[in-house]
Amino acid sequence: MTDEEFLYYFGKSVKKYRIIAGISQETLSARTDCDKNTIGRIERGETNLRLSTMRHLSLGLGTTCTRLLRDTETLTADYYAATHEYDFLRLFEYCKYLSPEQFHNLCSTAQIYAQNNQLIKKQNE
Repeated sequence: MTDEEFLYYFGKSVKKYRIIAGISQETLSARTDCDKNTIGRIERGETNLRLSTMRHLSLGLGTTCTRLLRDTETLTADYYAATHEYDFLRLFEYCKYLSPEQFHNLCSTAQIYAQNNQLIKKQNE
């Protein structure tokens, strides 16, 4: 995997957790003391970030650096196989505390991932 691919998939992982949390880039920016434009560049894979920034992102997203990196590797390898069950249980736990708007955002994200997964399966057939 190239550095560019890694940064792209890491950005997808950050965006995934931001959407699951139901927060905007502005809110994540405030939580991490990181500029909103930088959050956008990270999510698009356009910037290399320091470990301290990764740590601040994980805290702001309510997850761990390890989880963000594991999701990055999973996205590039097999699109969920390694973390599918863990993600399901974790999302179930999140649902207990979500507002209706946050739950809607979560469902929308799940639908996008399911559609992408089906598309990938069709391409591999």
